[in-house]
Amino acid sequence: MKFSTKSIKIGVEESDPSFGSVVPPIYPSSTFRFPSAEEGAARFAFKSPGMIYSRLANPTVQALEKRLTAMEGAEAALVTSSGMSAILTAILHFAKAGDHIVAHKSIYGGTFELLSKILPKFGIKTSFVDFTDPANVEKTIKKNTTILYFESPTNPLMEIVDIKTICYIAKKHNLLTLFDNTFANPPLQYPLKLGVDVVLYSLTKYINGHSDVIAGAIISSKKIIEDIFKRTLIFFGPTLSPFSAYLILRGMTTLNERMKKHCENALAVAKFLEKHPKIERVYYPGLKSHPHYKLAKKQMNGFGGVLSFEVKGGYEAGKKLVNSVKIINLAVSLGAVESLIEHPASMTHSELSAEERKKAGIKDGLIRLSVGLEDVDDIIQDLSQALDKV
Repeated sequence: MKFSTKSIKIGVEESDPSFGSVVPPIYPSSTFRFPSAEEGAARFAFKSPGMIYSRLANPTVQALEKRLTAMEGAEAALVTSSGMSAILTAILHFAKAGDHIVAHKSIYGGTFELLSKILPKFGIKTSFVDFTDPANVEKTIKKNTTILYFESPTNPLMEIVDIKTICYIAKKHNLLTLFDNTFANPPLQYPLKLGVDVVLYSLTKYINGHSDVIAGAIISSKKIIEDIFKRTLIFFGPTLSPFSAYLILRGMTTLNERMKKHCENALAVAKFLEKHPKIERVYYPGLKSHPHYKLAKKQMNGFGGVLSFEVKGGYEAGKKLVNSVKIINLAVSLGAVESLIEHPASMTHSELSAEERKKAGIKDGLIRLSVGLEDVDDIIQDLSQALDKV
């Protein structure tokens, strides 16, 4: 099957053997009957695929996991209650007290907070370096390093990391790669094919795409996923509701077409902003002026729907701009059908100190824009009138 067919068909037939529903049904049951004590014992021993309890598995949730696995070209997937729960579950499954992680300097604010301030309390330390220069990564690796953690495109500066090279370094040093692909999910990018060990998602974003679900995913080999499931996930309990799984399955049916339009609109908006006299700089890998344009073109099938830009005038100018939009929503998150704009210094990356933001390259006038599916002329006009007020 091609991508669009997978995103519509996978997980449907086996989720409703009784009635043949053309969409995966919602199974709200918290627990499931065993036909016999012997079958119950087999399920608890993981020798039978039948259901036990929805913290462990649920038919609607399994249908989503099967579809995500097919979408990624992977062997297996697990879904969780949020993107952050997927990240936390994966990291704590592989890391222990005394371990060291090397992460890219500019990543999602919640992940930065987890790695820099929370995990050190449990004896897991992280060094933040610039992954766009792989030499930085290699020289930061220590004897107790176990994980390389990164994103591409990065949040919020839209840097492009050479995924294949970072994975080569990881394998050379016998390290695990954890990669957040939320900004460029398939069909835009396939990290597993580039050598990544574990792919992480906030399904809240493009994969669901409609601003009405919070969810996450962990995707990898069958061996890794089964190990995470049996030894970590079922005891942490970051369970995804079957209602949420149903909504994501519905959202995925239009994923291919939505991603095409997101990319098309974002490029047009980026080109407009690049020529505007009140804009200092635009960060979008689809622009030829982007320092990583050639790498993005090589490892991606599209440049995504998120861009960032610096408004002249710094912090106050940034706030003025986001307070002046009318069609675009002043809200965090991204990847939805509606355009969303936010000011990282005061919002998504406010957890970082001014010094930490400076090291990460996040300036006070930086704006992150998730370009939606509205008519692109309306998006551009809204930005134009807002910029007139700065």
